[in-house]
Amino acid sequence: MTSRPVDYLLVGLGNPGNEYTTTRHNAGFLFIDYIANVMAMDQKWPTPPVYQRRMNLSADTQDVVFSYTKGTVSNSLRIVLMKPLTYMNESGVAVKKVMDFYQLTDPKKVIVVSDDINTLPGSLAIQDGGDLKSLAGQKGQESIGAVLGTTNFIRFRLGVGKPLSGSTTTIPQWVLGPFSQDNKEMDLFAWLMGHTTQALLEFVQTNDLKLCRKKFTKSKKIPSGLVPTESLVSPYRIEGM
Repeated sequence: MTSRPVDYLLVGLGNPGNEYTTTRHNAGFLFIDYIANVMAMDQKWPTPPVYQRRMNLSADTQDVVFSYTKGTVSNSLRIVLMKPLTYMNESGVAVKKVMDFYQLTDPKKVIVVSDDINTLPGSLAIQDGGDLKSLAGQKGQESIGAVLGTTNFIRFRLGVGKPLSGSTTTIPQWVLGPFSQDNKEMDLFAWLMGHTTQALLEFVQTNDLKLCRKKFTKSKKIPSGLVPTESLVSPYRIEGM
């Protein structure tokens, strides 16, 4: 698309296939499609967003230049959005291929968005660095850390919670189950995608993760005025299939 270097690689984790589309484990895929639509509307690009299916990279990708203004200063960022096609547990393979293709060597320029069972529904956790244990509980994150040999990539972890105490539902059953309209779960996740979009766009424009974490991850309260949500799926097209 352009010869300028990539500023950020934005990775949404999930499993390919219609049977996984609305599952909690596909929170990263759902978010990537959501933010791709937000960016397209903001930039007045054609909609729905278009991904290129790159089988040689084991990923669907979208390569964009995002323009913004802060105060009186205008700037732009080259951002590559990607969804691995490797299935969750091998996500690192696809991320490494895409990084190599775009000659991206700094892991701090990689932002990975995924579900997180250890974060309350509707809450956002933002991490970077730490030891490998900091990736525990999310197999896609673990795969990326193992393949890259570092935890120095940015993690935006979207809370999906766990089964209620005493439930017979196992963790695998929970994350591979669909978001439900019960207890406003879908409404809450839709709100979280909007909240996370604000956080992520602020981070890429300021590169201040500490400030972003302070501003967007402190509240544990369920937001008021949730909008009823019928679907979490955002429109997109894939070319090159």
